[in-house]
Amino acid sequence: MTYRTLCILAFTALISACSSRPTGPITPPPESVSAISKWETSGRVGIRTKNDAVSGNFNWQKDPKTFALSIVGPFGQGATHLNQSNDGIVTLAYEDTVVTGNNPATLLQQELGWEFPVNQVTYWIRGLAYPNSAARISKDPDSQLPNKIEQDGWLITYSNFTKVDGLSLPQKMQVSNPPFRVNLIINQWTIQ
Repeated sequence: MTYRTLCILAFTALISACSSRPTGPITPPPESVSAISKWETSGRVGIRTKNDAVSGNFNWQKDPKTFALSIVGPFGQGATHLNQSNDGIVTLAYEDTVVTGNNPATLLQQELGWEFPVNQVTYWIRGLAYPNSAARISKDPDSQLPNKIEQDGWLITYSNFTKVDGLSLPQKMQVSNPPFRVNLIINQWTIQ
């Protein structure tokens, strides 16, 4: 093979690599926070209950029918996994225990003593009120973003937002209903 042929082949390969496009449909980003149908978020979490305080990292993946929430303590200790499958079965796994049920908040309360309204938090984590109950929302006068939501006996406060695909999503928030308090610092958002 001559030097010239080798250069032509290399140039052709380079051109074809630059012109290739990803296959499959490209999902456009949602136009509003309420239009987000699928998301993943991760960051730091601090949970305080009447008798305990837990901190660690979290990862939460959510689509319209399922979710997977993992909380892992420092150095990988104390992992807790909460999942909901397509058929609505909720599984809670912690230490050497695995339990199933229909309601994630009930499982967390019965097994760990944590009050955490999972269904509502899937809205609150996006800066939205839960649509199935009354809420009082206070907004920042300049940004018009929520700085407080009061709903179902819980107070949700937002102290920082970040831009994701042109949308403002919470980066730092607290969900509290004394003696229960959850602090979230969100490092990463992926939305669809």
